[in-house]
Amino acid sequence: MASLITSLSTAQIASLSAKSIATLGTDDWAVFSTAQIAALTTSQIGALGTTALLSLTPAQIAAFETTDIRVFNSVQIQSLGAAQLAALTTSQVNAFTTTQIKALTTTQIASLESEELRALNTTPARSVC
Repeated sequence: MASLITSLSTAQIASLSAKSIATLGTDDWAVFSTAQIAALTTSQIGALGTTALLSLTPAQIAAFETTDIRVFNSVQIQSLGAAQLAALTTSQVNAFTTTQIKALTTTQIASLESEELRALNTTPARSVC
């Protein structure tokens, strides 16, 4: 299916069902372009398993829209590796919900850069920090 993913437009990616997204393997996720990642809908993102997230490169993780970041559940947040978290922009980190911030492990917090840590000290994160 990996060869199929590379031939799909962003509109076609966005039209895939959450069930179809959930069945993609690591080889499929490896060939997603950053534009295809950005095209994922919030329901598709909710269907991403930890294996799928772990297989994404830091550049792919950075391609998620800020509104998409808010959809990640606690398990998805905790599955992100240090390099993946470090790839997030300050705006993406600032989009974290209180629940997402509480889900971060100490290792994940340590991987954030000072600008990102400052972003955690803004709304909605203020009540957590």
